[in-house]
Amino acid sequence: MTKYAVVVVDDEGPSLRRVVKMINEHPMLELMGTSMSMKGAIQTVNEIKPDILLIDIQLKDGDAFGVIKGIKGHFFGSIIFITAYDHFALKAFDVGVMDYLLKPFNAERFNKALTKATSMDEERYHQILDSYNPSRFTEPDILIVPEGVKKYFLKRDTIQYICSEGYYANFIMEGEKKVLRISLKKLEKVLPDNFIRINKSTILNYHNIKELVNNISLTKIIMKDGNEFHVSDGYKEAFEKACDHFMR
Repeated sequence: MTKYAVVVVDDEGPSLRRVVKMINEHPMLELMGTSMSMKGAIQTVNEIKPDILLIDIQLKDGDAFGVIKGIKGHFFGSIIFITAYDHFALKAFDVGVMDYLLKPFNAERFNKALTKATSMDEERYHQILDSYNPSRFTEPDILIVPEGVKKYFLKRDTIQYICSEGYYANFIMEGEKKVLRISLKKLEKVLPDNFIRINKSTILNYHNIKELVNNISLTKIIMKDGNEFHVSDGYKEAFEKACDHFMR
């Protein structure tokens, strides 16, 4: 089941624990981090890049609007304000906040806000994911990668390889690196045939392989940027078939 990454910011311990409990009980949410300060919230959100940010408006060292300013250009998910005061509502929606939870709120109101933030259920997510099959593209040079409620448009040929790291996939491209929260298993569904998985944590762009070294014990791949990778036994047969296909 697809889960949406959530970060919660609240400087009141009991309130924070209550929201965390609601997230943990929600089948489509995954708690990725918490913070009790504006400074900590900015750092946490910029590092994790969650799908959803639940944040109390008034914090001891600032407010939610300061957090929004600090994460601008790094966070592109949905924001839900949680607060005991309603006089910030108009300003909240002015900065693009998805919903406004007034304390104390119950689980039903919480789930309604999260439904609005995700804007899709599990079935719809997979329908959208399937629609991004590269064979259906009218623009073959562009690869659309879904990440929770967001979509990224990447130039396919600039991607050299993709390495997983925990919950994230590191896209190593010509001149830059992009980190997205998506599994390699899901990526295999949207990547074209020239992207070949060689082990549990690595997918390579065949067109960026510089050298292939085969011997009895291992298969070593040297990429155009000089980085080296090994093909694990479980992926060796599929890798060899893919190479045969491109060498015809």
